[in-house]
This record gives sequence, C-alpha cells and structure tokens, in this order.
Amino acid sequence: MAGQLRVMAAEAQSGGSGTRWRATVSAEHRFHITQLVDEAREQLVQLRGVHSGATAEAARTLLEHLSESAELIDRALVRTASAAVAAGVALQEVAQWSRLPAEELAAVLAANGSED
Repeated sequence: MAGQLRVMAAEAQSGGSGTRWRATVSAEHRFHITQLVDEAREQLVQLRGVHSGATAEAARTLLEHLSESAELIDRALVRTASAAVAAGVALQEVAQWSRLPAEELAAVLAANGSED
C-alpha cells in the first residue's frame, strides 16, 4: 500500500494521471511500442559495421538504416503519446515531452486514430 501511494504521489508531481502504464495501455499497444523500439535498436546496431567500402555505398547504407530507424522511432513516439493522452495526461505535457508543438501532436494523433 505504501509503495502504491508513493507511485501515485510521484505521478501527481510529474503531472501524470495517477494510473499505471500497464493498467492503461493494452498489451497489444505495449507489444507494438516495444517491437518498434527493438527494431530501431537493431537497425542502429547494424550501422556499426558500415564504415568501409566506397563512400557512396557506405553513405547510402547509413542513410537507409538511419531513415528506417527514424521511422520506427516516430511510430513508437506516436503510439506512446497516444497511450499517454488516453491515460489522461494533458496533451500540452505530452507535446512538451515529445518536443512537438501541441497543435502538431494533436493533428498526428487524430490522423493516427483514423488509421487504426
């Protein structure tokens, strides 16, 4: 009980909704977020070995991997932001944390909601 009170107090201080991530975000969404981050991590790890060969070929490979990683991270950001807003965290706070203007985040979340 004391641990739960501390968690709720910490959430309240940080602007959270007081709900727990696992209780709010479905297992399917948590799985997708984790999968996207893991895939991005794999893409970035593969870049370690791409420092030899012709300059154009190495640059092409680096840029392709970085672009794929960025797309995966963007998708994870949208899913996580959507889950936070659905859990009751204010859009302004989520926008600040994700370093996006609130209007842009709202538009992205609305577009993402229509795709699901």
